[in-house]
Amino acid sequence: MIEVRFHGRGGQGAVTAVRILASALYLEGKYTQAIPMYGTERRGAPVVAFLRIGESRINERDLVHNPDIVVVLDPLLSRTVPVTEGLKEGGLIVMNFPKPGTEAGIGGRFMLATVDATGIALEALGRPITNTAMLGAFAKASGLVSLESLEKTLLEHWPGRLGEMNLRALRTAYERVTPPVDVSGIQAQEKRPREEIFSKDVSSWRIFKPQLDEDRCVGCRRCYIYCPEVAISMIQGKARVDYSSCKGCGICGEECPTGAISMVQEAL
Repeated sequence: MIEVRFHGRGGQGAVTAVRILASALYLEGKYTQAIPMYGTERRGAPVVAFLRIGESRINERDLVHNPDIVVVLDPLLSRTVPVTEGLKEGGLIVMNFPKPGTEAGIGGRFMLATVDATGIALEALGRPITNTAMLGAFAKASGLVSLESLEKTLLEHWPGRLGEMNLRALRTAYERVTPPVDVSGIQAQEKRPREEIFSKDVSSWRIFKPQLDEDRCVGCRRCYIYCPEVAISMIQGKARVDYSSCKGCGICGEECPTGAISMVQEAL
C-alpha cells in the first residue's frame, strides 16, 4: 500500500485533487481511500488531505502519519508547516516551487520534484488554483497514475470550458515538472519559531501582495473600508498596508478607483 499526504491552503483545491486522483486510480483497477481533513476552513489557511492506494481492499481508517509521498500545493507553506514530518526514508515530495528542488530549502533522505504550478495555473486558469497542475506533476514524478486516467476523471468532474482549462494546467505541469532529485545533502531552512507561526501574522498565506503607488492614492478610503482583514490604515490621507495582517485577497486592488494598488507575486 502507498500512502500520500497533500498539503495546501484553503481555496487551492487540495481536497478536490485527492478525490480526482482517487477516482483516476480506481479506473486503473486500484483500491483507493481519500480522506479530507478540515480545520479552520478559511481561505488561505493550511489544509491537509490524505490518500491511500492499494492492490487489495484497504481496511485502515486513520489519518496518514508516515506517507510515502507528500504533495505541496503552495510554495511558501513549507516555511511554517512541517510538510516533511513522518515522510518515509527514500520517499518523494512533489512541490509547487518555480526553481529546482535543490533550491527549495527542504532537505532530508528523500527525493524532491518541483514544478511552477502557480505560474501554470495563472496561464491556464487566470487564478492561482494549483490542484490540477499538481496532479499532472504527481503523475509524471511518481509514475503511479496515467495522464489519460487523470484527464478522463477531470473532464467528468468539470465538463465543458472549465474542464478544458484545467486539462491544460494538468498537461502543462506533466511536461514541465523537474525529475526528482536527491536532497539528502541539502541543509533545510530554519523553521519560524512556534510562537511566531501561531501569532496573528498571516503573511505566509499570500501568493500575491498589494503594492501601493502613493502618487495615485487620493485617500478615498475604499481600500480601508473593504479590507476584510483590517490590514489597511490611513496615515496622513494615504493608505498603508500592514503586511503581517494581509492575506493577499486582492479586494483592495479591485476597489481602488484610481489604480493605485496593484497585486504583485510574492518573491520566493
